[in-house]
Amino acid sequence: MKCLFSSAVVALAATVATATPTLQFDVNQFQTQARNSGGTNSPFGGLSHSGSVAFSFSPGNTILNGIFIQTIVGGAFSNAGFSGFTLTSFSGQVNLTNGQVTGGTISLGISNGDTYTCNIASNSGGVSNFVGGGFKIEALTSGGHFSDAQFGNVNVSPWFNAQGLNGLPGSFLQFNFNPNASGAATSDMDLFVDVVPLPPAAWAGMATLAGAMVVRRIRRSR
Repeated sequence: MKCLFSSAVVALAATVATATPTLQFDVNQFQTQARNSGGTNSPFGGLSHSGSVAFSFSPGNTILNGIFIQTIVGGAFSNAGFSGFTLTSFSGQVNLTNGQVTGGTISLGISNGDTYTCNIASNSGGVSNFVGGGFKIEALTSGGHFSDAQFGNVNVSPWFNAQGLNGLPGSFLQFNFNPNASGAATSDMDLFVDVVPLPPAAWAGMATLAGAMVVRRIRRSR
């Protein structure tokens, strides 16, 4: 498995040299709720769920555990030193048809009013089983927008200056949840923001794998 991960990272680095810098939001302990195709709360349908998984901020629980930045392709993500501000909003939903991502939105904001919003790209991911129990959803994002060049105390000018009218590309990885019988759960998510679109080849069977390895490395180093 180690060789498989390494090969994926090497191949990814070779095709996305212009994708850096990459920013990561580590959002923990938010609430999720499965909904059916009619938009009503429902049990989660597993790998073939049709409807959506909505997520929301839980006061006193949901936190922005940190912001991390990768400046060199294949390099480590460095802690950007996010401090002095707190996460005050986190919302959105992932739309699904037979377990495949068909769209959605993500929005987060902090205590000084700074925000980041993005769309979830259709046909870019899906539901899978999470090792250890429950499920995960991973997919690409598009149309990302920062409200200004500072996100709290973190300089996000490379992304803010590049977003233009069409916004920024990115992804979310390790959106893990283990829903109860009513379809509710507490979840975590790693949300990534790039400055340029990833070439299709970079996502052909290896990007999620490589991204998941990066996230695990980040968590082990904390």
